[in-house]
Amino acid sequence: MKKTTLFVLLLLICACSGLRAQNFSLITGREPVASLDGLWRFHTGDSPQANGAKAPRWADPNFDDSQWPLLHSDESWAKQGYKGYSGYAWYRFTVIVPPGMNHISMLLPPMRTSYQVFVDGRRVGSFGQTPAPAAVHVAAGVHLPLEAQYRLNLGSSSEPRKITVALRVWHWPGWSRYYGGGPVNGGALGGKSSLIDARFQRLKDSRLLSSGGDYSMGLLCLIAGIMGMVLFLVRRKETEYFWFALNQFADSMTLGVTIFMHVYAAPLIGSDVLHAVLLLISGLSYLMFLQTLLRGRRSMLFYLAVAAIIMPFILFITVLFQSWFSVGAVDLARAICMLVVLVWVGDLLVRRAKEGLPDARLLLAPVLISAVWNAVWWALWAFFQLGWLTVSYRNSALFRHPFPLNVDNLVEALFLLAMLAILSNRFTRSRREEQRMEGELEAARSMQSMLVPVTPPCTPGFTVESVYIPASEVGGDFFQIQPGDDGSLLVVVGDVSGKGLKAAMTVSTIVGALRGCSSRGPADVLAYLNRVLHGQISGFVTCCAARIAADGAMTLANAGHLSPYRNGKEMVVNSGLPLGILAEGSYEETHYQLATGDRLTFVSDGVVEATNEKKELLGFERTQAISNQPAQAIAEAAKQFGQEDDISVLSVQVLAATPA
Repeated sequence: MKKTTLFVLLLLICACSGLRAQNFSLITGREPVASLDGLWRFHTGDSPQANGAKAPRWADPNFDDSQWPLLHSDESWAKQGYKGYSGYAWYRFTVIVPPGMNHISMLLPPMRTSYQVFVDGRRVGSFGQTPAPAAVHVAAGVHLPLEAQYRLNLGSSSEPRKITVALRVWHWPGWSRYYGGGPVNGGALGGKSSLIDARFQRLKDSRLLSSGGDYSMGLLCLIAGIMGMVLFLVRRKETEYFWFALNQFADSMTLGVTIFMHVYAAPLIGSDVLHAVLLLISGLSYLMFLQTLLRGRRSMLFYLAVAAIIMPFILFITVLFQSWFSVGAVDLARAICMLVVLVWVGDLLVRRAKEGLPDARLLLAPVLISAVWNAVWWALWAFFQLGWLTVSYRNSALFRHPFPLNVDNLVEALFLLAMLAILSNRFTRSRREEQRMEGELEAARSMQSMLVPVTPPCTPGFTVESVYIPASEVGGDFFQIQPGDDGSLLVVVGDVSGKGLKAAMTVSTIVGALRGCSSRGPADVLAYLNRVLHGQISGFVTCCAARIAADGAMTLANAGHLSPYRNGKEMVVNSGLPLGILAEGSYEETHYQLATGDRLTFVSDGVVEATNEKKELLGFERTQAISNQPAQAIAEAAKQFGQEDDISVLSVQVLAATPA
C-alpha cells in the first residue's frame, strides 16, 4: 500500500513538472482587470547571471521553468513544504495582455521579506533590499504586509502579448523560524492602470481603517500626555504628572510607529530600534509614575522591576545585530520580566492601600488588570513566535465596526480613562489643600506682621532700626524691643529652626510668652522661654537677649545665637544651648558698658549664610565688615549676595548714656 501511494505521488510531481508557468489572461472579463492568484513556478536559491547580460537567467522569458514545482500564490512557501527556509527563492508566471492596452499595472500580494520584480527580463521595481542585513517591515511590522504596485509601458500592439513575470524574493533568517517566506496571502491583480490605482487606493484606505484602534489609542495617549504635562507645569513639585505625561507620549509615539509600519515599508532595524526605545521609555516612566504617585520606597524589588524593563531591550538589540537568540525567545523573556513588574506593582498597590492611601485604592483594579494583561499578551505572542501556538492572538478583534478594536486597545483605553479620572481627582484635592494652606499662610503673615512690627516702638535714649526679609511667605526669625519704665531697653532676637508655617507658629508662641514674662533679666528671659518651648516644638530656637540700662550698662545672655557686633566688631558673649532642647536650661550673663554713639548690630544666620552663584558664603568676615552700616544696608547686601534663609537685622544706637 505504501509503495502504491509513493508511486502516485511521484506521478503527480512529474505531471506538475511538465507544465509551463501558469498563464493569467487580462483579455477575459467585463473590465480589463484579472486576478493573478493561482499556481506560480517556484525554485529555492538564487539565479546565476546570464552570459553577457545584467539580468539573472531565471528572469529571462525564454528560460525553461517547466521543471520547477508549482506553489499556490496565496500562502507562504513554509506551508507548502519549505518550512524554516530563508534566503533567496524565485517565482515565475506569465500574463497575457490584450491588444490596445498600453499601460498596465500589477498589484502584487504582500511578501516576506524583500523582493525584486522582473518583467521579460527587465527589472521594473523592488521592495526593500535583497539581501539586507535585516528584514524590511512589510507594512504593520510583522502583521499585515503592504502590497507594491509597478507600472509597465507595453507600447502599441494589435495582437495579444504574453509577458513573463519573475519575482526574486529574499526572506530574512530572523523571521524564518515562525514566518514563512514569499506571499502572505492572495490578492495579486493585473490590469488597466487606472483601475489598479483605484483598487490600490482602496486597499490603502482599508489598511488605514484597520489601524483605527491603534490610531484612536494613540490620539487618546497624546491628549492624556498633554494634560499630564499641563498639570505638571501648574504643579512642578508633583513630578508624578511629568512621569505620566512622558509615559503617555512614549505610548502615543509607539502606536504611531506601529501604524506607520502597518501601512508603509520600513527598515526593520531602524523602526524596531525606535519601537524598542519607546517601549523602554514607556516602561521606565510607568514605574517612576507609580513610585512617585504612591510614594513607594525604592526597595530591592523596585530595582528588580527596573532591571526587568531594561533587560528585554538589551536582548532585543542583541537579536537585531547578532542574532544570538530568536525574537520569540526575547518576547518570552519580556513576558517573564513583565511578571516581575507585576509583582512589584501588586506589592506597592496592596501595601499602600492597606495603609489607607486613597490613590492606591482607586488604582488597584485598573493597574493590576492592565499589568496582568500585558504579561499575558507578551506570553501569547512569544508562544506564537516560538511555534507553541498556531494562531496569533495579537490582533484578534473584538469589534469590526466602525473600525477593528482588539482586546489590547480596550484594556489600555479603560486603564487610561481610569488614570485620567484619578489624576483629575488628585489635582482637585491638591488644589483644595493648596487653597487651605494659602489661607493659613495669609493668616500667619498677618499675625507675624503684628508680632514682628516693621516700625519699632518709641525708645527714648536709643535709635532702633530693624529689617526683616523672610525667605518664604512666613519665616522663623523674630525680634522684640521692649522699653522699660526706668529708661532701659530689652532686646530679644532669635531664629526658629525650619521655615514656613510651622516656624511662624513657633514665633507667635515665643512673642506671646515674652509679653507674659515678668522678668527683664536676659538670663531669666531665656530660661523662661526654654521652659515654655520644651516639649512643644520638634526643633530648637536660637536666641540672644540684651538689657541696656539708661546709663549704658548692658547685660547679655545667649542661647546658641550669633553674637552681636559693637561698632563693627564682634562681641564676646558666653553661649548656652538653644532653647527647647533641655527641660531646664541655665544661661550665663555677660556685662558691657556702652558709651554714647555706640552701635549694636544683631543679625540672624540668614545674613552670614547668604550664598552666591559660586557657592561662596557671605561669611563672618564680610558680615563684620558691614556690621556698622545701617540695618537696611546690611539686609540688602545679604539679599543681593544670595538669600538662602530668613534675613533679619536689628541695630541699636545709644544716643546719650548717663552713667549713674
